[in-house]
Amino acid sequence: MFSTRQREQDIRMRLLSLTQDQMREVVDIIRKTNLLIENFCNDKSSQELETLYQEILKTEFHAREIKRSIEDEVTNLGALLTNKEDFIRLINGIDKISDIAEGVAFRVLSLSRTKLKVNKDIMRDMCILSDSVLKAVIRLREAVLAITLNNETFKNKVKETEDAERDVDDKYRNLDLAILQSEMRIPQLLLSREIVSMLEDIADKAEEVVENLRVLAFVIL
Repeated sequence: MFSTRQREQDIRMRLLSLTQDQMREVVDIIRKTNLLIENFCNDKSSQELETLYQEILKTEFHAREIKRSIEDEVTNLGALLTNKEDFIRLINGIDKISDIAEGVAFRVLSLSRTKLKVNKDIMRDMCILSDSVLKAVIRLREAVLAITLNNETFKNKVKETEDAERDVDDKYRNLDLAILQSEMRIPQLLLSREIVSMLEDIADKAEEVVENLRVLAFVIL
């Protein structure tokens, strides 16, 4: 017979596997959001951006379905899992990343729909920031995968995620200042600031999720 401890460890592995599935979908959302921003910067049509936005919504729906299945499992486990709250915080943090990304995509699409012109240098730096955000989320996914491997690999991936977040933070501060100093009209300026702020929020959330992973690592690794 399996011991209670072994059974709980098996449950954790099952939940982490589902969380990795959720994280895979969220990375896909960030990739598509990044592509949408690139297309906007390259003056692609609003129709092309709209198609990408609809794909983001579909992927977000799939990610949320996985989150709900994890919540259902955690609820049904009852006393079999002692750190239920840690898993709930983890999947909620990952879900928040996809939620913010959808908000970014919607605002970029709004800029395209209204034909609001954004400073070319700002658009270029927005693409660079978006690339850095994608890198941070990819590093986060690698950390989520590494927690089921070994402690050394996990620590390395955590550090890479934190380094990527700091890189995003530096780029964001410089870009936010550049937007404020630009001569864009108020609507474009406000929307641009909101977009880059939300991109930075995604990296911040990635760092928060890593902290949640640290807590789980104490009982898994």
